[in-house]
Amino acid sequence: MRRHVSITSTIGLVAALAAAVTAAPATAADDDPRVAPRSFEMRAPASSSYRTGEATRLVSATATFTPAKRVPGMPTSTAPQHQFVMPGGSLSVTVSYGYDWRTDALTYHYSLDTEMGAPDPTGKTRTLLGFGTIQGNSCQVEEATSAWLYSNIPDVLLYDDKDTPDLASAAAWNCSVLLVDNGSTSSTPYDAFVSALDVVTATPQLSVRTPKRDRLVKKVWTRIPVTVANAAPEGVDARDVVVTGSGKGVKVRPFEVGALEGEDDTEGYVWARLTRPKATLRLVVSEKGEVLGRSTVKLRTRPAPRPPRAGSWSAAGVDFTVRGGKVRGFRITTQTRCGGYPDIPTTTTNSYSFVTTAIPRNNELVGTERKDAGDASYSAYLEIEFVSPTKAKGSFSYYGPARCVAVDGFTARLSR
Repeated sequence: MRRHVSITSTIGLVAALAAAVTAAPATAADDDPRVAPRSFEMRAPASSSYRTGEATRLVSATATFTPAKRVPGMPTSTAPQHQFVMPGGSLSVTVSYGYDWRTDALTYHYSLDTEMGAPDPTGKTRTLLGFGTIQGNSCQVEEATSAWLYSNIPDVLLYDDKDTPDLASAAAWNCSVLLVDNGSTSSTPYDAFVSALDVVTATPQLSVRTPKRDRLVKKVWTRIPVTVANAAPEGVDARDVVVTGSGKGVKVRPFEVGALEGEDDTEGYVWARLTRPKATLRLVVSEKGEVLGRSTVKLRTRPAPRPPRAGSWSAAGVDFTVRGGKVRGFRITTQTRCGGYPDIPTTTTNSYSFVTTAIPRNNELVGTERKDAGDASYSAYLEIEFVSPTKAKGSFSYYGPARCVAVDGFTARLSR
């Protein structure tokens, strides 16, 4: 199992990549503090692109502004209210990325809490923080936020928090601009800085664990247990996770996991049907179609066990009949728990039935009963393994309306 995180970073701008300001014509965007009005041309091309696969997740992107990254010709004003205070000689801002748990849409937030050298009694000084992409020799700002300087305090807070699905451009950001001006796109800033973004990505670290070997009854669909784990850090979730299999002489039905959070795992089954005396089952776990983990299982055939005897079977609270190779008239009486937070859950004793289900030749019965009826919808599951012609071990589970759940195990024997 892999336990590392893949990290990719863009190459930051150095002093040689300082930018010159190109004033854009004044537009209606002048009055919109969220629209960045300028592009920042670089003296030399910046090698700052990065490639992400389908399974790669954006984690963060950091811009570091220093005097060395000041735009040539800046500052045009040395007034204290037009100068950013840089403790330690720099200012940094980090965009933190996330993904909507329902839609998988990209989300982000950032916050730069800083101050100017002095307040502005006139209230005509604006600060702006923008993000965009390097196009040719320019940093083209696509998204920005601004704040006007107070007349009595020098504090400045530039922040944004996006959780809407229209953020495709944010995934491509690789440069940032910090400036102070008078709020007009047609004027030259008082001071301006440009920085490439150090972009950090992480890939879900998926693994699939299985038994090393298993024995199956030939041509009978049989469950093989699998455990899928995501060893990536918390917050690096995997989406559309599925376990598929292949191999000569074996047919496989996949295990669809769906979403799997970082530092989490889940258990389930793939179904296999062996058509020759032995085979090697090769399993892969993938996210969004990208294979991230592998495992193999050596399979051999085994003789079919003796079938369970026909007759009435029973256990504490459980009754059913075996006839014609099927379990018929299954009935169980067990406790049911309904409701829960914020209310106090209730517990009652109820009886449940289950549909007639065929017993496979490997004596491992796995049945599902569902009803889709709006508020009356439910799902029930029955598993019975006949370990001998007269003994069986099983479990029953029910999930129904009002958050009602019933789960119980039993050991049944032939009674007559």
